[in-house]
Amino acid sequence: MNELRFDAQAGTFAVNVRENSLWIHKAMGTHSFQLQLEVHVPQSEGAGRLLVLETDLFAPRDAGPRAWLGSAAQSVAFLPGRIERPVLRYLLTGAQLLALEESRTGDLHLELDVRAVLPQMDGYPGGGQATEHISIAESRWRQQLAGLGRSLGVEMAIPFPADDGPGRAAADFLREAQRLLGAGEIDPAMLMVRKALETIRNISTWNWPGKKDKGQVTPDERWALVRAALEEQASGAMHVDPGTKDYQYTRVEVEVLIAATAALLRLMP
Repeated sequence: MNELRFDAQAGTFAVNVRENSLWIHKAMGTHSFQLQLEVHVPQSEGAGRLLVLETDLFAPRDAGPRAWLGSAAQSVAFLPGRIERPVLRYLLTGAQLLALEESRTGDLHLELDVRAVLPQMDGYPGGGQATEHISIAESRWRQQLAGLGRSLGVEMAIPFPADDGPGRAAADFLREAQRLLGAGEIDPAMLMVRKALETIRNISTWNWPGKKDKGQVTPDERWALVRAALEEQASGAMHVDPGTKDYQYTRVEVEVLIAATAALLRLMP
């Protein structure tokens, strides 16, 4: 349990993140990451009746500074000797959740900086800063993500190539397809999938088998055939082919093609 120290008049606070209090909920166009603090208020009568907690949530990284995820503040009653349990919420985008999942090895580790302010205390009301180290078991974290629904699962399958990597444009097309799908734009989303597949065709090194006998096709050439089949599936109705001109794609079909294209992008040499 960490301590937040004020001067002798206010005393010393003890604060920690309650175990198993972390939850992820759906929000409007984003996700709400929730946790609960436990604050032990000292026996002090001269610091007013209000305690303001200011927090910043970070994801530690092996190299470089921590990745900031969000800020939240909460006010609680300053009642000497009491234990207060305020709930803090941070809005995280699907991209942030994906980045956390991409960088995770085993359990998820986060850090929470907590500062306390006593606005009714005479003199300087700010306290010290404490850092809580949070660990979320891998099984519980995956269960939380699964509870957000199928659409997030599709989004999280899309990789994050390096900024200057050859797959960046294809990944951007897939993220735009995911955004359009979330807005109910089925055909425009499918068009973005087709553009992603065309980009993969142009940058991949998979060889085309030509007129080889089926038994002679190499694994490398088979992936080229898989990519071509996906592009054909994503293009039929839009090209007004006789067999597909009256066909209407469904949301599930777009989700499947986004996930399949994302898997090819991960595999692409």
